[in-house]
Amino acid sequence: MELMYWWMPLLWLVVTAGVIVLALWLHARRRARNLADAVPVAHSDRLTELPAYRTALARYRAALFGAVLVVSLVLVAAVLMSSRLVSISTYQPEMRNRDIVLCLDVSGSMVDYDAAIVRTFRDLVDNFDGERIGLVLFNASAVTYFPLTTDYRFVQEQLAYLENDLSSPLSDYEFINGTLLGEGSSLIGDGLGSCVLRFDDVDKERSRSIVLATDNYVAGRPILTLPEAGALATERSVRVYGINPGDVSSKEYIAEFANEMKQVVLATDGGYFALADPSAIPSIVDGIEQQQTTRLTGEPMLVRTDEPSWPFVLSVLGTALIMYFGWRLKR
Repeated sequence: MELMYWWMPLLWLVVTAGVIVLALWLHARRRARNLADAVPVAHSDRLTELPAYRTALARYRAALFGAVLVVSLVLVAAVLMSSRLVSISTYQPEMRNRDIVLCLDVSGSMVDYDAAIVRTFRDLVDNFDGERIGLVLFNASAVTYFPLTTDYRFVQEQLAYLENDLSSPLSDYEFINGTLLGEGSSLIGDGLGSCVLRFDDVDKERSRSIVLATDNYVAGRPILTLPEAGALATERSVRVYGINPGDVSSKEYIAEFANEMKQVVLATDGGYFALADPSAIPSIVDGIEQQQTTRLTGEPMLVRTDEPSWPFVLSVLGTALIMYFGWRLKR
């Protein structure tokens, strides 16, 4: 253990010494004044030799000694608490060699679904621990909303912010920045291809998965078609799990888009799900976790933990004892 504020005991020492010096000076002045006003009493030694007096004096001295001792212990506890007594330990975070890119279509046809999809992403992230997760938004072009990271608190904060930006009536549509740099909109193949390229450490043996959320409704001239992007994912050993909000019975006119998307993602050994499918999240999690993984350890981190418990308990008990000795000294 060590003190976070190492200089605090020195400050306490200076203040305590000043208080003691002031108390001794005031006591000396008061004693001198009392001696000047004292009245001599003959044969007082007979009184001090009485057994009752000696017993009372012994009790008084014992109570005074106990009070001084307890005050000293409370003072030590106060010094430790104000100096922040901490324990030092090292922690090596555990990571897994799985990478997951969340790939979200933010085109006009997805406006009504994107907030719900982001909520699905948030539920999905809650099921992982140690995997690296990133998010890419795409329309005519793709932007990295946040790169692959194991900082799950950051991931959830960013997803919550994005969900609010997608659903709030006061939204400034910040999420579309950088996604309109292309011919047309909703270029699904280009979006998936961009997500495939977001994986780093391509020379290392890692499990790579993409969760693609789109209705596969293309409204422009993509560089890559969806099947070509799927072939790129297969070539790079990337599994694609598709979530299609447009795959509902009320939208049979886009069934061909849903079928194409389903064929492409299944060809990567991934999975295909409608947004309303309750099995989507557990199935995607199971599919990703079935891929081979190796537990890795990150860089060691120094962790300081406050240890105020026993100084606090000592101060509370000491305060109670001070009250007791104060009562005894007044009797």
